[in-house]
Amino acid sequence: MVYFSLSDESIPATRRYNMQRAHYTEDEKNTFQQLRYCYPNERIMRRFEILWLHACGKFAPEIAELVKQNPATVREVINKFKKGGMKLVTTIDSNHPTSILEKYQTSLIDEFTLRPPATAKEAAARIEKLTGIKRSPESVRVFMIKIGMKFRKTAAIPAKADLEKQEEFKKKCWNLK
Repeated sequence: MVYFSLSDESIPATRRYNMQRAHYTEDEKNTFQQLRYCYPNERIMRRFEILWLHACGKFAPEIAELVKQNPATVREVINKFKKGGMKLVTTIDSNHPTSILEKYQTSLIDEFTLRPPATAKEAAARIEKLTGIKRSPESVRVFMIKIGMKFRKTAAIPAKADLEKQEEFKKKCWNLK
């Protein structure tokens, strides 16, 4: 008496695309086994855990429950390995937009080191003049902080004091002898 059958015919056609078969070599399985515990990056270790479970014959929905990840994430990791191998699995692609001003970073640092701008508005005007890129003072301020510059609050420098006049003032006003 057979209670359950996991043949492809018993799975509806709409869900069958989720069930990806594993075709890994023994070397790949051993690599997954080793790297799922000792890879320096935790996210990559989880990816190797997913690949190892897939190599053991588990399907994406079951792996997702075991590693507490979304099934789409599990399928993405499996597809990454199929598409690009170990190199694609071990790369972390994150969306960090870069500023257009980064191309001009060294020349802007040199310019602002020689003649520091007094305000963000002045810095924005000078950046536009040097590079042709117009940025708001707020975004220029963020860029300048990123390259290591700080806006300083300036204050007036007191004039040199005349000691004789100070003593005369003290005697006259404070009645000191």
